[in-house]
Amino acid sequence: MPTNRNLFNNVVYQTFKRAIRLRFSPRFLAVASLFAALFLTATSRDAALEAAETTRFGAVLIPTAPVKPSDAQSRKFETPQVVFNEEDKNAGWRIVEGEAHVGVDATRFYFTVEAPGANVKAPRVEVVWPGVEVARVLGARDGKFEKTERGVSFELASRTAPTCVFTEVPFGSVRLGVFHNREERRAGPYRDGVYPEAEIKAQLNFMIGALEVCRELGWTESTSPGFVDHINIYGFETCYPNGHRDFPPHFHIMLAWNGWAGAHVAHYLLDANGLILKNNQWSLHENVETFYGRGETTPFPDKTGRVIFETTILPDGTGLVIRPTSPPESQQKTEGYASAPREFLIRAGRKSAVESVEVCVRPFDSAADAPWTLIGEASAVDDSVAGKFRASIRYADGSSRQIAFDYDPARGGRIDR
Repeated sequence: MPTNRNLFNNVVYQTFKRAIRLRFSPRFLAVASLFAALFLTATSRDAALEAAETTRFGAVLIPTAPVKPSDAQSRKFETPQVVFNEEDKNAGWRIVEGEAHVGVDATRFYFTVEAPGANVKAPRVEVVWPGVEVARVLGARDGKFEKTERGVSFELASRTAPTCVFTEVPFGSVRLGVFHNREERRAGPYRDGVYPEAEIKAQLNFMIGALEVCRELGWTESTSPGFVDHINIYGFETCYPNGHRDFPPHFHIMLAWNGWAGAHVAHYLLDANGLILKNNQWSLHENVETFYGRGETTPFPDKTGRVIFETTILPDGTGLVIRPTSPPESQQKTEGYASAPREFLIRAGRKSAVESVEVCVRPFDSAADAPWTLIGEASAVDDSVAGKFRASIRYADGSSRQIAFDYDPARGGRIDR
């Protein structure tokens, strides 16, 4: 989530570091910092002008059957042709280049177009995709398209190509957000190399484990949890939608309010064995990025500044301690809080976090070596081809609980079958 402020801080930091190493004078440091600030101000101004003077739209075409690559070894596909009529050509509409904006794989073709000027009327385009029958067009006006002799024609309506495949499911004050990853859609930093299948499994298991902790605390049953405002438990995505570089693999626990304007966003980075490497923490309302390693504690204060919970990665990376702070006496019976403060652990199951995650509990503020009591074991499977998400908690007493939903495999979102 790069920002101009972070860019400025980095430029100034690198300038000072290099200058000190080279033993430059304080006057040089001041001048260099001034030039860095002027450069970033100009960059911000130019970016704002470009955004204000450009109109964009995008779409995703879904074929009736998977498309075969033109080159099986390199997984390359022939890119369909987007055709503008004369009126739209004269208006300056063009394809936005770059993998973030245009691409094709076995499951879809996505593209983005732009024209100079603000709020320019959306164009009508024809897409020529030889030998491919189109089943759906995401981003078309009312989802409608017409078949032509060469392909399909439609009017654009979406301001971006809807390439993110995501479902969010609310549980009281907690929102479970699943990115439906599919190897055929791999792009951006995930395009090459070993596909992170193990990390995808581990993040889902950790997410369900964290959701179970929230259920134990009563937060999934209440919309008045005693803090501001809600918790997001999200995964990561490998399809590079609109340039979202969600890399390396991780899962999120967030304390958020006021949309995305206020949030503490934890990125718990995972390796191929399902171990947690570190937490890359963003505090969006403060525009601050902080790194927490194994054994270090991350606080999560809400909008009022009161710390609601803390997390600590185990020294060996096998799990994450989630420690809700003991509320003031006046809030001990606030809806959503357990009467007896406890702390929780989500850790790799008997084999690894790739297979399952154990959810454990012990009294609040226990000694570091105090034993944990098993609540249950969490595991999840996301069938991104069929559009079926299935998760379960197998409790220590032999009972179990299921979490299941079906979704649109092309764009996400719960559906009733």
